Amino acid sequence: MLIKVLDCLNKKGNFSARIISKELNIPELIVEDLKDKLIKMECIRKVNCDQSLCEKCTCGCSSTKLNDKVDWEITDKGYKILNKNRG
Repeated sequence: MLIKVLDCLNKKGNFSARIISKELNIPELIVEDLKDKLIKMECIRKVNCDQSLCEKCTCGCSSTKLNDKVDWEITDKGYKILNKNRG
């Protein structure tokens, strides 16, 4: 199931537990638990929003105040796992 969640994150680009839950037809709490495991396995990581990201950011921050949007990304390790499971 970890691979399915990681694959969903990759394909949809959306790290919302609610959306993944609906997509995979599993409870949201299980998705949250699986995301925590993916973090501990260093397959995904939180991207901290700071001023250096403002040039490429799509979250609508003003230049004077950063918002509290959390961005996530799949790590190289995560992509290696995905590629390995694709064959």
